[in-house]
Amino acid sequence: MSINWEAFGIKEGSSVDIDMVNCVQRRLGVIFPESYVDLVRYSDSACPEISSFEYGGGGTCISEFFEFSDKEKLYTVSWYGKPSVVPNLPRGFIPIARDAGGYLICIDVNKSPASVEIFNPNSHQSTLVAKSFDEFVRMWHE
Repeated sequence: MSINWEAFGIKEGSSVDIDMVNCVQRRLGVIFPESYVDLVRYSDSACPEISSFEYGGGGTCISEFFEFSDKEKLYTVSWYGKPSVVPNLPRGFIPIARDAGGYLICIDVNKSPASVEIFNPNSHQSTLVAKSFDEFVRMWHE
């Protein structure tokens, strides 16, 4: 799926190259979906203007994607991917973004293809949003 990120109001600007992607994947022990890699190579901390989506009988929107960096600093995918950062986060869930209410939008690498789940850090409950990252992007609307 070739995605026009600009159509979602995402500004281009990224220092992410394939070496950084490979480094982060090795460190976290995951393979990210191709379309997610395309996004972080287009904009390494995207804040889409069009990003509302429905899930579990409700809806929300993406507040921001976490910066994609090989440095384990606060609010990066590498930092959130460490096991002790988010209590009770299911194994294989990699937080990549947060919604407007502070819930974590995660890629679940336990599934093939990797699905997108939303995780409530207060209740420790997760809900399936989409069966793939491509499907997740197709759900976005104003």
